Amino acid sequence: MLLDEADEMLDLGFHEGLEFILGAAPEERRTLLFSATVRRAIAELAKTVQTDAVRVAITASTEQHADIDYQLMLVRRDEREHAIINALLDSDAKSALVFCRTREAVRHLTAHLVNRGFQAVSLSGEMAQSERSNALQSMRDGRARVCVATDVAARGIDLPNLDLVVHTDLPSNPETLLHRSGRTGRAGRKGVCVLIVPENR
Repeated sequence: MLLDEADEMLDLGFHEGLEFILGAAPEERRTLLFSATVRRAIAELAKTVQTDAVRVAITASTEQHADIDYQLMLVRRDEREHAIINALLDSDAKSALVFCRTREAVRHLTAHLVNRGFQAVSLSGEMAQSERSNALQSMRDGRARVCVATDVAARGIDLPNLDLVVHTDLPSNPETLLHRSGRTGRAGRKGVCVLIVPENR
């Protein structure tokens, strides 16, 4: 049994479903849990689904995102969209992922970017799986250069050649920042992460 993003699977209400699956699985099995972040409470919970567990850490926490250059843009609240556009224009990135807090913000920013001539697509939880797959495929094959997304894109998505991640607002917690930013700077490639921060934050 393999669980990717195991911390979310164990933490976000999937516990009953996991218990059902584990109950149907053979007792003699290998259970592998993967995640870039595992809080202590989740590690304790994971022990209940594993026997003789061994934890493998591939990097020390101080080495996370060594291939990502973080940049901070302090802006007035009413200048945020201009800062996002400037971050995209100033970058020589082949593709960029722009994170917004809400679905409405994703729709609004995508429309604004398309009106400004960017090849942009949206990605959010309200979209059908086929729409999400089409958006990701358009990023992979170069038909789109910018993907504007909610945190649905923060985990489990691999977009090759993604050079730039833009946070249109501060993430709600450090783990969200880690997962969002980790979409770039992967597999030995360098990446840039820009945080757009209103001065009042």
